[in-house]
Amino acid sequence: MKFWLIKAAGTLEDEELILENSVITIGWAEFPDLSSIRNEAQVKKIMLDKYPGMQEERSSSWAGEIYSFITKIKKGDLVAAPLKTRNEMLIGKVTGDYEYQQISDFIRHIRSVRWLKTLPKGDFEEEYDVDLCSPETLSLIKTGPEKISDLIEIKSLGVLLEELNFALDELGSLKERLLELTYRLTETEDISEVQKIAAEMEKMLRENEGKNEEKREEMERMKRKK
Repeated sequence: MKFWLIKAAGTLEDEELILENSVITIGWAEFPDLSSIRNEAQVKKIMLDKYPGMQEERSSSWAGEIYSFITKIKKGDLVAAPLKTRNEMLIGKVTGDYEYQQISDFIRHIRSVRWLKTLPKGDFEEEYDVDLCSPETLSLIKTGPEKISDLIEIKSLGVLLEELNFALDELGSLKERLLELTYRLTETEDISEVQKIAAEMEKMLRENEGKNEEKREEMERMKRKK
């Protein structure tokens, strides 16, 4: 299993389509179907026919990336795609071979993926020692099997349901505790006691919001997995 970094998302609409259709793209939508390509030289010829003034070194580099996207990325490989409109990295597992399919004006050369999770860009760069500002569109990420395992570890639906039930129980307990504190507020006129109770209520609500945020992130990852 290899881990690829691919930086070819377009507009916000394109990013939503990538998520919705569960695909990655290499860009270059102006090129025809590349299914019959057998080597980098053929890609380069298409590129230079389209852009005859392109520099030799640049055309070779880009042709190599496109050819890798078509042939070297394998089903089961992992991909990381930075979003341009959000401070997030999409992490997915490749599930299909190269296809030519017009999804938008920008998305035509695609590979199907199953989205697994999202990570903050800064955390990703630090963890995997990559530079998201580098000029390459497609490159390999060097990492060990332990980090790969961490990326593909996803909780089952059953586990998530158990956690949801537990969260609902916690919410019931929170409601009872808040009602108790509210009753205490109505029974006292001591300012220091009122401040103490208010601080306790604020702390409880803040802790509950933190737990809710974690649950929302987990459910979002599950939706993208589907």
